[in-house]
Amino acid sequence: MRYWKLLIFTVALALSASGCAMRDAGLADNQPAGASSAGAGSTSDAGQAGSTTPAPPPVKMVAEFDDIPVPADLKRNDDLSFVYEAPGVTMGVITYSGYYKGASIAKFYRSQMPTYGWQFLNAFSEGNQYMVAFLKANRSCIINIDEGAISTKVTIKVGPTSASTGTVPNLRYEVGH
Repeated sequence: MRYWKLLIFTVALALSASGCAMRDAGLADNQPAGASSAGAGSTSDAGQAGSTTPAPPPVKMVAEFDDIPVPADLKRNDDLSFVYEAPGVTMGVITYSGYYKGASIAKFYRSQMPTYGWQFLNAFSEGNQYMVAFLKANRSCIINIDEGAISTKVTIKVGPTSASTGTVPNLRYEVGH
């Protein structure tokens, strides 16, 4: 009897864990969900015989910024988001979360943002954290991705560049002033 309880518990645990697995955003090294993927700055051999490129996920646009896509099934976290609007400028921090691999989300943005007129600036990754930056006319967009054990947090930061104000920002920080 004890053997059957242990077997049923193990099967139930395996089924529940597989249902909560993180997905690829359709752009991660042409691998199916659950396969390991490389960091945001790596390249893949997409020309292998028999490999197919998964379609990117359906997208929605950030409500306040009609040129920034988000995978449609990411959920917006309004408690962690804010937007400032004034004549001629809209800036803010918008936070989403969902069940995607961090590297896959970074690749999603590397692929999708240029189609909306954004110029890729740079990308960094360390462990399960990724940062991808873009420029467009008088705005910058920095996307931070933090893959956690349960879900991935995507923070999109949009603001004006110094070119839009005609001034150079003061980035110096002095202790005690």
